[in-house]
Amino acid sequence: MPKEEPALTPKTGLLVPNAPVLSATQQTVLAELYLPLTGALAYGLYAALLSLQSTTTQVSGRHSHAEVLGILNADLPTVLAARTKLEGTGLLRTYYQPDELGDYYIYQLQPPMTAQQFFADDLLSVLLLDMVGETRYQQVAANFKPAVVDLSQAQEVTAGLLDVFHLDGQKVTTPPATVQQVRQTLPASEATTTGPDLTKTDFDWQVLGQILQQNYVDLKQVSASRELIVTESQVYGISEVEMGKLISEVASLTTGHFDENQLKLLIARRYQRPTTPVATPAAASAAAAPTSPAAVTTNQFSTSEQQLLSVVKSTAPSDFLTALKQEKHGIVTAGEQRLLYDLVQRRIFSNGVINMLTYCILQLQKREVSTLNKNLMETIADNWAQHEITTPEAALTYLKQREQAQNQPTRKRAPRRQNGRPVRKEVVPKWMQASASAITDKPASGQSSISAAQRQKLAERVAKLKSDKEG
Repeated sequence: MPKEEPALTPKTGLLVPNAPVLSATQQTVLAELYLPLTGALAYGLYAALLSLQSTTTQVSGRHSHAEVLGILNADLPTVLAARTKLEGTGLLRTYYQPDELGDYYIYQLQPPMTAQQFFADDLLSVLLLDMVGETRYQQVAANFKPAVVDLSQAQEVTAGLLDVFHLDGQKVTTPPATVQQVRQTLPASEATTTGPDLTKTDFDWQVLGQILQQNYVDLKQVSASRELIVTESQVYGISEVEMGKLISEVASLTTGHFDENQLKLLIARRYQRPTTPVATPAAASAAAAPTSPAAVTTNQFSTSEQQLLSVVKSTAPSDFLTALKQEKHGIVTAGEQRLLYDLVQRRIFSNGVINMLTYCILQLQKREVSTLNKNLMETIADNWAQHEITTPEAALTYLKQREQAQNQPTRKRAPRRQNGRPVRKEVVPKWMQASASAITDKPASGQSSISAAQRQKLAERVAKLKSDKEG
């Protein structure tokens, strides 16, 4: 989660620690896979920072951001925007530190992933697909496929290291002190990060396994693709039976293997939603009724709020976002879809909480918000995570409590001092003020932000999306 940083000027210093030289393969990956994501200016910023690397960590030899602006011939806001793209794609880690010479930033350049790692990453591969299109995506992927040579009839005659070089056996078993010292100065290899916990999902793997086994799909590969399958099913609301059919469509009839990229493409094409809103009053009436009266507290929430909770808990995030955008006669952008995909993949919130978060941003702000904003979405998500909000009911209750605290009368008086220090005053975030004030019923005005008309429209969109999926 990005933190608020102090004001940065062209005079602000910067230090770029020395990083290993990129190999020819890494440069190719950077140009063909990362460049379409970051853009030319961010690509140039990466090269500019490479040229400003320092072999020493002495902060007295720091550079200034003015040098970077001169190299790129661009203004500061443009360069900072390019910097965030490098950070977002994992090519740069940024640190801020003040000292007696003034503020300065430490830019640690990160090597690009290998092509295999890049295409195995759900977020980066889907982002590249959205940027370059299906045809170019497949062309680029083909460029990185290794040439397969049939060696079944060949005999290997490669010479070994000790066949060519003669080493002292004592030195091999007990390395010299110089070798050991150098090993200690080099950073240890990073441990393999574990993926998100998939055991907490309600996805029925036994049902999926039975379907795929009947279609002779390799179940070992399915197990290796668990994260992809769970993320796709949660984002688009795909059931076990539907996922089994999708995987079977892309699986080879001879080997039972399937290409994960082909599965992503099939799901993206199959579940692309129409953007023309269609009203279906009959279906809307069925969808508007709460599916589980015991799931909500009648005394705590109004009828319209109960209806909202029922919809957010029974709808996939992609369908819910599409319904909200159709209500405004808009379309779901590729960036919004990536934000949802990223949030689902993190396994922080349930689908119901993610839908409440989407609703909070698009419907409950005083100023009109037409698209999901990454910074706003991550700010609210971070706030909810810190307050341990795990259910839609908890999210709605939290917003109402903040609204009540905001409306309490306050007395104007001088702040008390303790030990000569003024008491720190907690400031309610603007987004929470807007959200909380908008979500509470206001009988005096005769209108609620969660009005029956809005519920009706939203229910119509959700019912239409579900009927299209079932059809």
